[in-house]
Amino acid sequence: MPFVRILPLSIPCAVIAVTTALAPVPREGAAMSDPHRDSAFATSDKCALCHSGSSGANAMRTKTGDDVSPVGTWQATMMANSFRDPYFRAQLQKETASQGEAVQELCLRCHAPMAHHQALKDGKDAPRLGEVKISPLAEDGVSCTVCHQIVPEGLGTEATFSGRPKIGNERKIFGPYEDPATGPMLNAVRYTPTQGMHMRESGLCATCHTLITEHQGKPFPEQTPYFEWRNSEFSTERGPNESARSCQECHMARVGRTRIARNPMGGEFLIPPRDDVAAHGFVGGNAFMLDLLRKNRRDLEVTADEAALERMAKATRRQLGEDTASLHVGELHREDGKLAFTVRVENRTGHKFPTGYPARRAWLHVQVRSGGKIVFESGAFDENGRLLRVADEGAIPHRNLVEKPEDVVVYEMVALGPDGKPTTYLTKMTQKQKDNRLLPRGYRADGPHAAETAPSGLDGDADFVAGGDTVSFRVPLAEDAKPCQVLVWMLYQSVPPHWVDALRTVDHEDCRNFVQMYDKAEKLPETIDIAQRMEAR
Repeated sequence: MPFVRILPLSIPCAVIAVTTALAPVPREGAAMSDPHRDSAFATSDKCALCHSGSSGANAMRTKTGDDVSPVGTWQATMMANSFRDPYFRAQLQKETASQGEAVQELCLRCHAPMAHHQALKDGKDAPRLGEVKISPLAEDGVSCTVCHQIVPEGLGTEATFSGRPKIGNERKIFGPYEDPATGPMLNAVRYTPTQGMHMRESGLCATCHTLITEHQGKPFPEQTPYFEWRNSEFSTERGPNESARSCQECHMARVGRTRIARNPMGGEFLIPPRDDVAAHGFVGGNAFMLDLLRKNRRDLEVTADEAALERMAKATRRQLGEDTASLHVGELHREDGKLAFTVRVENRTGHKFPTGYPARRAWLHVQVRSGGKIVFESGAFDENGRLLRVADEGAIPHRNLVEKPEDVVVYEMVALGPDGKPTTYLTKMTQKQKDNRLLPRGYRADGPHAAETAPSGLDGDADFVAGGDTVSFRVPLAEDAKPCQVLVWMLYQSVPPHWVDALRTVDHEDCRNFVQMYDKAEKLPETIDIAQRMEAR
């Protein structure tokens, strides 16, 4: 049998809830001590005084008592751990070794945004890694007071992409609700809660999730989920549309009606409950890294506890297995000594799949069985997550027809460097050799940002269309082969082995540390969907 992780049929969205307060939430009634009192930003432990769960309050709890507080659910996310992320740190050192320390500014804008923006507000140059390593503002990752201080001006435009949102100077904390009680927050942390409906708009997320890199002055669209969403039926910017959903609607679970804050002493605030509250457990597609953080949490100084990280990984796998893509196997028939069938893959997300960081890939693992035996297999892999029968995992062409085991269908982006060869250096990417990541429904070749998001390397594949792809299979069979069964898995990796291989030769502690963690980790891919079909004979 193949190495496959079978997902449960359903994991409720409440799996992101936490049941205990997570460090470093201060004890109830603790005095305020703010070493960054003159800073534009506050670390999450200050916000936790009112926005974390408490045994003495029902605020930020579900009807079943689960803690769905902003700090509690955020603390186990990749956003909270953006600076601690060992893969990020290793890749940053790899880029630095090649391009020099100047490249660090681009990366730290989003992975240590408070430290970056505070330096600019202080009239200093953008900080480098050595300067922010000791900063609590950096350690807090993508924290509360960076996202909630972004002003609406420029959102959704080039001026704010690549980690350049405009941070206000008025110490306003924006949220979606009207008439917020201002006194408690002003007294505790000197911020003024203010209604700002832009907190529910995708342009807010686009500030860091749209990344344009440059090599020798030539721009390259390295990460474009916002562009992809804009050119889809999910876009809320197209006008009335039943399918329209913002980033926040898909990636932040709704937890119902509750008060969104409690008293710093641990009791209830006399404030009205809010409807349609969203948990801050931002669910993405990187369960592998959440597992890595959990298993190495002490070495990485992760503040979330193991149970919270495990819950977030489960929520991620639920989303991957239920809301990402689906498979359908067409009718099986025999012609000219071959078993012929098609596999249809449908993208259910509001952007390409995979999207985001360019290492990510998905592929089809296909088995044909006859008489209880496997008579054909494509897309098989070993215990290290490496594809079998593939000579070079960094240069797998797009497939529209599969006839041999080595014809593996892999959905990914492969970028070329200035030497015309595939590269894993983000800052050396100059053009796409291949981008057959599944397009979202509603994608148009003449739609918004089509130039930056157009597929590449398809070789005229007419079955690769908006919303999915259809692949044809022609599998050789023996003349006396018994009735066949086709099984198809769609599998996914956020950190493929060949991207890690590129880090093994970098002489830096961060690279060595990540490689050691990676080598000890379970590397089986995630299961997105499974489909099967029996031959009618």
